[in-house]
Amino acid sequence: MSVAALAALIALAAQSAPSGPPAPPPRPQPPAEAVALLRSFDERSRGIRDFTADFTQEYRSGALGRAIVEKGSLKVKRPSFMRFEYSTPEKKLFLADGDRYYFYVPRDRQVMMQNQRGDRRATARILAEGRLLEHFDCVGEEKDPLGRKLVLAPKPGEKDADVTGISIVLDASLRLVALEIRDAEGSRSRLIFSAFRENVGLKDTEFRFDVPKGVEVIS
Repeated sequence: MSVAALAALIALAAQSAPSGPPAPPPRPQPPAEAVALLRSFDERSRGIRDFTADFTQEYRSGALGRAIVEKGSLKVKRPSFMRFEYSTPEKKLFLADGDRYYFYVPRDRQVMMQNQRGDRRATARILAEGRLLEHFDCVGEEKDPLGRKLVLAPKPGEKDADVTGISIVLDASLRLVALEIRDAEGSRSRLIFSAFRENVGLKDTEFRFDVPKGVEVIS
């Protein structure tokens, strides 16, 4: 729907409906350069079938106020496969096989399993699908030492109930070098990526999870 058509509908509703609470303010319009940058990022992403990278994740709890730093490696095969292998300080695995998500902590002898199909998880939208402008609007920019930091908001109908804010950082080669996600509890997770390798020919079998013997499955 065009902006003009939307404005006409709002005006008509105001004439025929009783007065109520004021409408929320419109989203700020981002600089045209930022939108063009995202469009170029999407165009580049369409040529990437899969990639691997190393990552450092800093999670800062809104409740506890302290940061937890973890490191590991990442494999992504588009459009729906992801594999996060955490190596330090504790071994963990987060895997998406196109049908389900798995979160496995060997020390706990438990694996949490969740349906993936139809999920609107922001991380999957950004990393696995790689088509940002289909799912997000750019609503501004912030400074970041790693590159151009763009602040994103999910398009209507794309809301992730657990996420209140998303930012991406792109380098001069239009690679995603950092991803930030803020949740409803005030916590923030920042992932920094390095050592990218693109179109390496990842196999579907690299994203299969076989539940180890004696491990409890929690759905």
